Amino acid sequence: MKKNIYKLTFNFLVIICLFFISQDIIAQDNNQNLPPGLAVYSESFNSEQTKIISQPEKNYLLPAVEIIGLNLSLGAVNTYIFDSDFAKISWRTIKDNFKTGFVSDDDRFLMNQFLHPFHGANYFNAARSNGLSFWESAPYTIGGSLMWELFMENKPPSYNDLITTSFSGITLGEISYRVSNLIIDESSTGFERFLREFTSTVINPMLGFNRLIRGDMWKSGSPNIRPDFKLIVSTGVHNVFFSKNINESKAYLTLRANLNYSDRFDVDKHTKPFDYFSLHTEVNIAEGDEIVAIFASGVITDSKLELFDNTDNIIGLYKEIDLFINNVYKLTATSATGQLINRVLLSNSLTMENNISISAILMGGTNSQYAVEEEKDYNLGPGASGSIGVKFLFNDLGEVYSNYKRYWIHTLAGAEGNEFVGLLNTGINLHLSRKTALGLEFLLYERYGDYKYYENYSSSNTALRFFIYHSI
Repeated sequence: MKKNIYKLTFNFLVIICLFFISQDIIAQDNNQNLPPGLAVYSESFNSEQTKIISQPEKNYLLPAVEIIGLNLSLGAVNTYIFDSDFAKISWRTIKDNFKTGFVSDDDRFLMNQFLHPFHGANYFNAARSNGLSFWESAPYTIGGSLMWELFMENKPPSYNDLITTSFSGITLGEISYRVSNLIIDESSTGFERFLREFTSTVINPMLGFNRLIRGDMWKSGSPNIRPDFKLIVSTGVHNVFFSKNINESKAYLTLRANLNYSDRFDVDKHTKPFDYFSLHTEVNIAEGDEIVAIFASGVITDSKLELFDNTDNIIGLYKEIDLFINNVYKLTATSATGQLINRVLLSNSLTMENNISISAILMGGTNSQYAVEEEKDYNLGPGASGSIGVKFLFNDLGEVYSNYKRYWIHTLAGAEGNEFVGLLNTGINLHLSRKTALGLEFLLYERYGDYKYYENYSSSNTALRFFIYHSI
């Protein structure tokens, strides 16, 4: 299961990178808010509205039917193909679930923190791809999760699954909906059309399903009008130095992709949730080992602040998902985040960007050596996080940056206590050309566990990453 999840994450990253690299639209660069030299792929448009491909009439009934069918189909597969014990349900098990109420479950980390949000994203997009808005689609996600927890398993419903499937599913669902609509182009034909439809369906299966049954997959239309977006890809070497033996290290091949959907400083165009979002994915591969990260953040609402002359200031509320698996910890957090962002022109050749954020973690989890003592795969619970970052952008030269984020998770299920996890990254990029830059980055992974019934535990590793940003 672990290797399969890593492969799925890696394939998602590669599909996104290769698809956008292969398209003619990404040859038109837009470098308005990035220093020269970074690999940027974008397309601009002048219309105030974004054209959604084959936007259907709103249908409130069909998404409910599809979600029920999705749950029943998956339940049948678990029962009759995989012969899973948890899927053997009856009227008695349903009655017991209502009687017992919600508890924490003992499923494994990747099942709860990766596959459940993916499942929730499909609930969300069953509604979203049938013409419903973000806010109209959200209740379908919660309803689909409730149906699964109460009716489709013979073990008590899980509150952590309900939160993770619903709230993380909404975030991943809206991002996958918008990314898939970036890819689809109904004016394309032949193999290009097939590639676009296939790739968008891999990213957003429910949109692909509904386009198939409506006949939109082969429907001829006008060229897509896309919002501004920027895709940055990089590859290099990620070398981890282990704290237990400072002379020991391990080298990884690193592959990363950063997608910025619209301009975060252009708040006048952020009229709907996720009109701006950022998505960072990476996989670092070594023999018998991988380091994986997914960070997603989408705006719910934001506005400008007038603080100082010659500055741009934004305050906003964001919905975020963090997933990080490395040598020190496994971490996941679904959060509501308040963020203050500042950009100031220090000179004609130097710009400084600052950001500070505080997050309420609705549900988070991290592995612990003591969790197994409590018959859990990891510790989970709510908490909070905070981050601070600064970046100096030198025109035609490069940039220097530093970011630190620290998480606190209060254990509700697992080894009772508090988990503290931190990530520091500091680096420099040197521009080689308008589309190429070399980078060097230092990272610190650190954690501390403060436990009620077990000995406290701390650990840390450092890493150096050398990479190249590039465009084609």
